[in-house]
Amino acid sequence: MKREKEHLIGDVLGDQTRQDETLLAGANILRRRRQWRTARHALLIAAFAGAAFWLAIQKPDPSMHLQVSGTKASPSGKAKALTDEELLALFPDTPVGLAKLPDGRKILIFPRPGDEQRFVTRL
Repeated sequence: MKREKEHLIGDVLGDQTRQDETLLAGANILRRRRQWRTARHALLIAAFAGAAFWLAIQKPDPSMHLQVSGTKASPSGKAKALTDEELLALFPDTPVGLAKLPDGRKILIFPRPGDEQRFVTRL
């Protein structure tokens, strides 16, 4: 059977030099496909690593809303706006301040380190 295949290849491709050139061209094509497949995988891994790194170093947006832990939503599902006094009353044994920004927003200021992480979570 092997003899038949060799004769068939010889009949199709011609002499030995032409066979060698054809096999070399086929090997080059397969090598390029393998290199492209490897490059695609490397680029995909690099893209995922870059996205993970970007998400890790991304700073939180200061315009994000603050949610105070320990507060309960009203039964109707609608949030009730707190007055300044009600908001400050949520922190009875903690020094906290309320500052008004030039754009009209108000922010809580915690002078002790760690208090903000303990009481406020970002949405």
